[in-house]
Amino acid sequence: MAQHSKKDQIAQAALPLFLEHGIKGTSVDMVVKASGVSKPTVYNHFQDKSHLLRYVVECWLQAQPTPVFQAKSAVALIKEMNKHWFSAEACRLYGLCFGEGARAPSAVKLFLEQYDQPWRAALKERSETLNLATDPLQATASHRLLASLIEPLLTTR
Repeated sequence: MAQHSKKDQIAQAALPLFLEHGIKGTSVDMVVKASGVSKPTVYNHFQDKSHLLRYVVECWLQAQPTPVFQAKSAVALIKEMNKHWFSAEACRLYGLCFGEGARAPSAVKLFLEQYDQPWRAALKERSETLNLATDPLQATASHRLLASLIEPLLTTR
C-alpha cells in the first residue's frame, strides 16, 4: 500500500472533523490528534484552517466521479441526481460552504466551481439531450440541495 504524505494524512483526518464540527468548531488541536502529527507539522503544511480546508476540498474533489447522467427520463434523472450528485458527504460540504463559507472563501469557490457547476452543466446537457425542460430540473436540483440543508435542522436530537 502506498504511503500518504503528511499533508494528505492531515487532510484525510480533517475532512470528517470539518463535516461534523464545522470550520469554527474544528480546532487545529483536534486535527493534530486525529491525524497523529504534531502541531508544527500542521502549520508547516497549512498557514491556517482556511488553507487546510481548501486542500481538504481539493483532495475530496479528486476522489469524486466525473459528473455524468445516463438516465432516459426525468424521473430517472432525478433519482440519478440524488444518488450521485447529492451524496450525504457532498450535502454536508454544501452545508459547510453555505454556513461558514466566509471563513474559507477560496475553499467555497473551489467547491462550487469544480463540484456544483460541473454537475449543473451535466444536468443541463442531459436534459437537453432528452428534450426535457432544463429550468424545472435545475430547480429540482436546487430544491433537493435546500432540503438536504434544512432537514437536519428539523430533526430532533
